[in-house]
Amino acid sequence: EGSGIVATAMSWAGEDALGEAIHQALAPVAHLEREWDINKLEKRMRQYFKNGSKGLEFASNPWPELIEEYATRVYSSIFTALNDRQWLAEADFLLVLDAGIKDGFPPALLSGIPKHIFEKAVLNANDRAFEEQRYLPILWDAITQIIQSPKVKKKAYDAFEEGRKNAAGYIGDEAGSPLQTFVQAWIFATIERLCPDGGGLPQELLAPETATLLFHSLIGAGALPLPLVREQGAPPPRWPFIDEAVLQAYLQVEMAAPPKPPEKGKGKGQGKGKGKREEGSSDGFGGWPERGEAFTAFGGGAAKRERGVEGHDRGADRGDSKRPRPSGAASRPRPSGTPEARGTLGMAKSRRGHPRCTQSEDCIGNSRTDLVQHLDGDILGDIYCSLCWGMFAEHDPSLIAMAVED
Repeated sequence: EGSGIVATAMSWAGEDALGEAIHQALAPVAHLEREWDINKLEKRMRQYFKNGSKGLEFASNPWPELIEEYATRVYSSIFTALNDRQWLAEADFLLVLDAGIKDGFPPALLSGIPKHIFEKAVLNANDRAFEEQRYLPILWDAITQIIQSPKVKKKAYDAFEEGRKNAAGYIGDEAGSPLQTFVQAWIFATIERLCPDGGGLPQELLAPETATLLFHSLIGAGALPLPLVREQGAPPPRWPFIDEAVLQAYLQVEMAAPPKPPEKGKGKGQGKGKGKREEGSSDGFGGWPERGEAFTAFGGGAAKRERGVEGHDRGADRGDSKRPRPSGAASRPRPSGTPEARGTLGMAKSRRGHPRCTQSEDCIGNSRTDLVQHLDGDILGDIYCSLCWGMFAEHDPSLIAMAVED
């Protein structure tokens, strides 16, 4: 140990380190177990940690991946068998996982790894796997109680599982507090994950009202990460932030989705000219000009969808004079709204946004969204994607822009 290199379980403690670690981990919570005596409980736990290493591909996979897989296997077994035990949330199995790895992994695989690097890897794997596997029974209970369709149940389960995984790294203050930032990221990632199964629109698979109910049920049942709740405190019942974040996520995902093509045989000029659509077509924007032709604000689409969530922009008044607007080549709009509103847009950065849009990280379009350029008299201004421009133009119909080649 003094050399700073990882040792095996037997040489580390000179005895059955796994059994001792299990005994120590269960000691503070053993009195809360109502079905098994302590001997049976320790025996079962030993079985879970022993079996976790069976079948791992030690010869082909790197040791950090093996530790992650081992942790997932162990905690999956524990929460599958004992998910009704309330005391699991109070137990700390970090040292048991450490001992289980040293007991079940080939000594040659761990030899030479600096001790502090190994311990960091074990800590990360432990916290991730514990939280993920603790969450899944809670998720399944909520899904089965609220959703009736078997087909929708499976797709919603997958989306809510993946969404929470993807939100794990969001713990800053972008949405006002670490708790709000995590919840906002979790909601956005979940709603975005619903898109492929909903034909690009999440509401085709799961209504916003149902998603809101699910998030309230999950958080009320304890689905928030335990370390985050211990640090930040639990949110209040029927937390209004959830309702607002769900509506923002649906709006954000819907506006970033590529428009559906018009049906064959309908619409003037069908198939003639890229981007040319009849007013009232499936994307909701109204007529599009030929490239290079000047035009005023769009009349529908993003603007209409945005009105659908009025009052849920955390204080960003629709008529507020502080809302940014283009004013010529020398002027660049700044992100609008409160930290909550900016947080949702910011989370979309890695997934959405047109690389040429002036709104940069706050762009609500994507790489396939058409571009326009602001015209201030005869002065060419900044370039925006059509979705971002539509939001500006909704508040000032006098704004003029021209379509540009991407």
